Amino acid sequence: MFRASLFFIVSEMMLLRFSVYLLVLMAFLDFGCTGNKGSEENIKQILSELKENQTKVIMRIDGKEFYPAQSLFTGQMTFTDQMLSLVLVDQFEGRTMLNLGGEKWYQQPIVKEVSTSNMFNASLKLGKLIDKENLIGEGYMMTDGKIEAVSFARDRIVFKITGKVGKYSDFQQPEKYLTADGLIVCKMPAITWTSITEDEIFGSNKLDK
Repeated sequence: MFRASLFFIVSEMMLLRFSVYLLVLMAFLDFGCTGNKGSEENIKQILSELKENQTKVIMRIDGKEFYPAQSLFTGQMTFTDQMLSLVLVDQFEGRTMLNLGGEKWYQQPIVKEVSTSNMFNASLKLGKLIDKENLIGEGYMMTDGKIEAVSFARDRIVFKITGKVGKYSDFQQPEKYLTADGLIVCKMPAITWTSITEDEIFGSNKLDK
């Protein structure tokens, strides 16, 4: 009788633990799905507020927003068979420069690793004025991580940034690198085509078709 009671008590405890485990797992999965959905909805919301050839750059460096919330960028993209170059300027004289390189860089999925040993493969530079009167600025270069095109179509191009950055003065000092993440959301960007056509770039891509 005692053994039977002990068996049922142990069984109930194991069942309780398993139930708790399932609840935690379901909550985790639900959070992950919600987070992805939120990111997609956030991008759609940003695009709805942009005009043609406007770009929103939302970058967090060491957990802090780098550009002002009111910042709106305009600029130029250049496509070649070997490179994508994006140069942006906002109304506060902030600057963003992004480059992707390599043979057939435009083939999906577009995910480029960033490394200080190969800046041609992918690079990102961020800058802004912090003292306009004395022309004092603050600038960073991406040192490692990845640049991913999460949306790539003629009417919208969105890059997701994750990795680390270093100030220009600290570029050779990895111990001073800071975490960085964010989005670059371009609506109907102005594009210059060199040695490649629009159909070659967007016609072969599967994203957003």
